[in-house]
Amino acid sequence: MQQNLDDLSTVDLKEVLDTTESRLGCTVQRKAGHYSAHNGSAGFPTAAGTWVRLAWRRPDRLNGQRWTGFEAAAALTGVPRPEWFAAASWTDTRHGVVWRADEMTHIPARSISHRADLSSDPHLPERWWIDLRAALDALGAHTTDRLCMPQAHLTARIREIYGDTVDTTVTDWACAHGDLGWANLCGPDLAVLDWEDWGNAPVGLDAACLWAASLPQPAIAEKVLDHFADILQTRSGRLSRLLLCANTARAHNRTGTRGPHTDTMARTADQLLAELT
Repeated sequence: MQQNLDDLSTVDLKEVLDTTESRLGCTVQRKAGHYSAHNGSAGFPTAAGTWVRLAWRRPDRLNGQRWTGFEAAAALTGVPRPEWFAAASWTDTRHGVVWRADEMTHIPARSISHRADLSSDPHLPERWWIDLRAALDALGAHTTDRLCMPQAHLTARIREIYGDTVDTTVTDWACAHGDLGWANLCGPDLAVLDWEDWGNAPVGLDAACLWAASLPQPAIAEKVLDHFADILQTRSGRLSRLLLCANTARAHNRTGTRGPHTDTMARTADQLLAELT
């Protein structure tokens, strides 16, 4: 039976971190690790002042794009983010996985939230919002053949919930982060973390993701809508928000449990459907 590695804080990582140190030539500060409870990743400061991100995949689930996202992000300019230095990957027959360790600069600023959404108002300065808009504009101008949101996925999710009442064809695409939640943003000095799955997406996807993640704090959600109004009011921006509404409705249908934003997303979907038809 395969060991559950979703939360690496529950796993004996001594051999894995020994291999990490040997292959990257660094000393990991093991007691200062930060762990995700869900996605099987962890981060550690090093004695050299850098940061090492550790992640794993089952061999039959290796995805070239996601596996090399941090490395490929070295090509991006105009976006404050960790600078990637080196990586090591190896097979672990004991756990039945392939490990990857990426070494990068250590961003001193803390993540704004420990999870994707917000539990409180972060009270970010206006400069932060201006810098975020500039960073996403610079990212959107980057040319890449990476793809983080396929047309087929967006169409399938929207049609599953709302049928074929709207044309889901996206005509405007741009490079995006793809997972822009508050856990991946630092402040008060802006930095954008977690470049695992960046690539082309419908224009407005990042702004839509940040809007959805901000709903627990309505004033912040409105601020996102204000700062990215021109993008979110495009057809692709509306489709991006409708996709997130569909995801919320899908979760409700699957579990039978109403989430804290089920009704808000339903009202937003009605408005977006009216605007898109």
